[in-house]
Amino acid sequence: MKRIAIALLFVLIAAGAQAASIYDIQTGVYTPGDILDVTHVKVVAVRYNGVYVQEEPTGAYHGIWVYGPTDYVVGDILDIIGGEYTEYYDLSEILTENAVVNFVAHCSDPIYPTMLTAEELFGNPEPYESCLVTVTDGMMVDAIGEYGQWTAITEGGMTIDFDDYFYDAETVAVGDCYNSVTAILDYSYSLFKLQALEEGIELTDCTVATDDMSFEGVKAMYR
Repeated sequence: MKRIAIALLFVLIAAGAQAASIYDIQTGVYTPGDILDVTHVKVVAVRYNGVYVQEEPTGAYHGIWVYGPTDYVVGDILDIIGGEYTEYYDLSEILTENAVVNFVAHCSDPIYPTMLTAEELFGNPEPYESCLVTVTDGMMVDAIGEYGQWTAITEGGMTIDFDDYFYDAETVAVGDCYNSVTAILDYSYSLFKLQALEEGIELTDCTVATDDMSFEGVKAMYR
């Protein structure tokens, strides 16, 4: 009887949903509140309250935050049947409270981030919201904030905000230099920030004293 009830629930959810792609959600095809079937998406990062997923081909508008499921690992392929699309403080997300999330398979192939300069990413960050990206600029940490946040200045003079869900902020120090950063582009409190992955920061030695550092000095370290 229990299996019959679950099967019936699945049918009812599926009957009221529209087939959708992440790309269409992120480019405005659907309206918040729509019930959608989003299938064959790959988990690229896992948090305590949900997962970030992407679809092929990776790139602009191909990532989204899925609120709810956590019993998955990076590389899992999922079908989300009957998820509710919503905008949570302007962050696009799929709610799964009344959805069925099916594990399809696990893909062990590498997950390739979208490679971008800081200018390409933060000049227009919205298309890469919730996507796996690598910022290819050299940069230097210039300030440590509260609650595991910090900022770095790129060799081109842009300020990038970081948060520490995946990366240990206790290891970050002013004057640290990065060759590149692989991260999820997150959006919260009206701010785009990088959630650097645990192994996502490529540290490099700083050869110029922090007190004497200029943008020209930062540039020189990456030549």
